[in-house]
Amino acid sequence: MISPNATVNRNPKMSPGAWVSLAITALVLCLGPVLIVVGTLLVDADDELARSGERTVGLIVDFDDVRKASARDIRVEYQSADGFVYYTSAAVDHDQHPVVGEEVTVAYQESDPGNATVLGYESDGVSLRGMGVLLTALFGGIGVFVFISKLLGKRKDPRKRTD
Repeated sequence: MISPNATVNRNPKMSPGAWVSLAITALVLCLGPVLIVVGTLLVDADDELARSGERTVGLIVDFDDVRKASARDIRVEYQSADGFVYYTSAAVDHDQHPVVGEEVTVAYQESDPGNATVLGYESDGVSLRGMGVLLTALFGGIGVFVFISKLLGKRKDPRKRTD
């Protein structure tokens, strides 16, 4: 039984370790949404480049065909209007089967020819956005589970427990 004269500290101070733990948790929870935003910005930039960029023919010079979807990519060589040769890479979907030496269409920014995208292939932003959605669902789900568990734990009256 608790004495009626006992004082209870209802506002305890957080230790430095608890603050570090809270900061790490906040960073992890923010990582997914940040990746979603960055991925969306990259996809939008590539879409804009595909719509308004200068087009040229590129040549696939390397195809990295691995089993992991996020690592399948091609390296493309292209020449801009100023005569310089540039390289860009693009993610390859499992439905696509490019061949080294095959010609592809490249859209590049006239003021910055090194900024290019290969038409018909995925933007790197698609992978980032997908990872962001996955991390948000995973860590958000864990957070909701922990929150509900704590909430339900506080609702139980500790005096009614029989140990």
